Amino acid sequence: MSNPESRPKRASSRSTIYDVARLASVSYQTVSRVVNKQANVSGPTRARVLKAIKELNYQPNIVAKSLVTRSSQLFGLIAYGTEQYGPAQVVQSVERSARTYGYEIILTSLSEFKAQEISLAVGRMNQFGVDGLILLTPYDTHEIVSGLDASLPFILIDATSDVNGHTVSIDQTAGGVLATEHLIGLGHTRILHVSGPSAWSDAELRYRGYLQALADHRLAPLPRAEGDWSPASGYEVVKAALHSGPPFTAIVAGNDHMALGAIAALREAGLSVPADISVVGFDDLPETPYLVPGLTTVAQDFTLLGRTSVSELILALSEPAGAYRHVIFRPHLVERASTAALPL
Repeated sequence: MSNPESRPKRASSRSTIYDVARLASVSYQTVSRVVNKQANVSGPTRARVLKAIKELNYQPNIVAKSLVTRSSQLFGLIAYGTEQYGPAQVVQSVERSARTYGYEIILTSLSEFKAQEISLAVGRMNQFGVDGLILLTPYDTHEIVSGLDASLPFILIDATSDVNGHTVSIDQTAGGVLATEHLIGLGHTRILHVSGPSAWSDAELRYRGYLQALADHRLAPLPRAEGDWSPASGYEVVKAALHSGPPFTAIVAGNDHMALGAIAALREAGLSVPADISVVGFDDLPETPYLVPGLTTVAQDFTLLGRTSVSELILALSEPAGAYRHVIFRPHLVERASTAALPL
């Protein structure tokens, strides 16, 4: 009778590399070479090992694997503002894209955007031995970059291109120009800008685009109406502008959520969109085509932003001495029914 203790463990989540080796009749070093996708294993042997791995439901130990490959197969993702639609979509895209390269993501969502908080988050990532960092940061990043370990590759998402590091971003200023130029082309000259918080770089850059488009046409800007990205803030600032601000015939909102609040305030005041006031948003939320009226907006490709940040980090790992790369995508305008030509 055979000794039960000598039999390999079958269909157990605790199966080890030695169990696989016994079942496949190979050395544990051969199993390791198969797991780490090394080429020096014959086809029949590789097939036998893979069959044993499947039968035993063997899950390689990431820590043990990293000792062989000198790679943790982990990326650290440090993000702020993930309660907002855009950052949340980017985070999901980063996670999905990393897996296509065989990497997993360790996510730290910051409750406060402070240099000390980011430094602590980077320290935690280093404890896990991450191979690189992706930082999704909505504020000025120069101080952050200066505090990062130069030996650890990193990518900054939505940073300005003049920082000392690899960056992937969408041209927010161009988006502000697109929205404002669209309204000017429809004959509007008194355009209100409902911006996001001025401390956020995206909000500031979109506002710059608004100012640039007006200046190009020698038009005067109206006082800035600042919200906090929420529909409620869009409602409140437009309500206040209708009550005490200079008159306007169109609105450029810093995001689609504030545009929704703005439209609610206009309707409450008895105004029609777009017959009385035209409204443009920013982001192109999935719901915007189905609003009444459908919202004209500036579309950003958050999936592309996340996917490119991962591919750029992979490139930075393979070319550690390469020059800093700044990848910038342009947004595009999606015209719907919330904007119309200024009535004569």
